[in-house]
Amino acid sequence: MLFAADKPKPPRSPRLYVFNCGTIKAMSVETYGFKEGEVKPRDFIVTCFLIAHPKGNLMWDVGLTPDAQIKPESGQMTLKAQMAAVGYTPADITYLAMSHYHSDHTANANDFASATWIVQKAERDAMFSDQPTRIMNRATFSALKDSKVKILNNQDYDVFGDGKVVIKTAPGHTPGHQVLFLKLANDGNLLLAGDLYHFPEEQTLNRFPTFEFNVPESAKSRMAIGEFLTKTKARMWISHDLATYEKAKKAPQYYE
Repeated sequence: MLFAADKPKPPRSPRLYVFNCGTIKAMSVETYGFKEGEVKPRDFIVTCFLIAHPKGNLMWDVGLTPDAQIKPESGQMTLKAQMAAVGYTPADITYLAMSHYHSDHTANANDFASATWIVQKAERDAMFSDQPTRIMNRATFSALKDSKVKILNNQDYDVFGDGKVVIKTAPGHTPGHQVLFLKLANDGNLLLAGDLYHFPEEQTLNRFPTFEFNVPESAKSRMAIGEFLTKTKARMWISHDLATYEKAKKAPQYYE
């Protein structure tokens, strides 16, 4: 039986918790712009992240499958159970931000409707448009329509005002796709890249998914983020890359 951990005190510096939020079985590599045989098909991990900061908590991406649909016999822990194991509930989350609106990143968004939602204007407009786009499940985020919101207009945003947790605009994969920069005291600078890339090989072969919203915008965003990575000496985490996840510290361990 899983017991909730005692509620932790605010940390002295930001902490990053990594949660397993599901797996996407290998799809055709041609969907991601590769030629057959150019890269090996592979499963994708779906990651969710909790950033605990002295001034509050940020939830970044919220999974593939709503917790209510996860069966006990599946062996997969719900997001809320994983959060509880390190002492947090959705009510403890100050801010919610998602890299983008695709359904493998929004599954449990409604659980965080009491938080302030940080979103790019173009993304929010698309999410609540009269004509929903592909790979979207509006039911998973419908409660956000009435939540408190911080709307960005293709802007970067310093979440806690100290330069240690910064949302960076990176449109192209979706209209308002964004990534997250973390300045960690012991583990250095890290960038959670959302779906800026899916395969590491996209970086060297310059390939883009067939379902990209705007390829020229994605190319600009990749270049801008690449320059930012060089400037900050940050490591980039490709969120769906299973090999990266397997080497990572998972909750209840954390980066700090």
